Amino acid sequence: MIDADAAAARFEALLEHHRPPTGGVGLDEILKQAVPVLPLLCELAADDREDADFQSFEYRELSTGLTLLGRRLGLLDLTPSGALQVVQLTLRAVDPAAEATPQAFEAHAIGAAVEGFVLGREERVEEIAHARAADPVTPLRVDDDVLALIVTGVHDPNAIGAFVDELGRAMLDADARVSIVDLSQLGAPTPDRAAAIFAADEVTRMLGATCIFCGIDDAWRRAAEGARIAFDTIEIAPRFSDAIAVARAQIDRADRPAARGWRALLGRLVGKRSSDARK
Repeated sequence: MIDADAAAARFEALLEHHRPPTGGVGLDEILKQAVPVLPLLCELAADDREDADFQSFEYRELSTGLTLLGRRLGLLDLTPSGALQVVQLTLRAVDPAAEATPQAFEAHAIGAAVEGFVLGREERVEEIAHARAADPVTPLRVDDDVLALIVTGVHDPNAIGAFVDELGRAMLDADARVSIVDLSQLGAPTPDRAAAIFAADEVTRMLGATCIFCGIDDAWRRAAEGARIAFDTIEIAPRFSDAIAVARAQIDRADRPAARGWRALLGRLVGKRSSDARK
């Protein structure tokens, strides 16, 4: 058995020699995460590891340390195989005379580390999801008169409200006449989220434009009912392609009377000029 400082030096040498897959994480960072557990491993004599009394205080303390090591490796985005190799090298670092750690002890140690790794991966996935949710969603331009807001994933109501505000600003800047709000990829319907996303109708109306919602499934309908959203006052299309067709039809209808009026006015002006020329 060696002391913690010697174990750390041996572990560093093992890392340099074996170079486990780390996904771009530096070996110095791996070393920093593993060093705290080495003194706990060094405190267990070889006979204690052979006996494998997993209910003793020393083993419980060590299990906690290995679980924390696994969690830290999970947060660093290591792959399961990479994390497993790091843990195995950690075990080998404390006993240079024995390349093979007792099987029962090794299985218990790896099990504790894997439990922590899973916890770390869950935390990391949630962290990434929150970071993506905080990213601004930019409205998409369908054509000169139509903008679309397509929100994917799960977002809190405040974030959804910010996306709707951004839609309003984009419509104002583009002088757009129709907005399309697609809910088909927006997750976790709740009344609060429904109130936030359907506020796009009010924002659009304030700009003198029309809002068309699509991708509304039964879950979003129930959430909207909980938020007291009146579906008879808003425009709904089944799919995004349908919403585009409805938007273009509305714009065509709005343009035709104006076009006829301009053509009539132009005709009168041209006729007047012809008459004046003959005189």
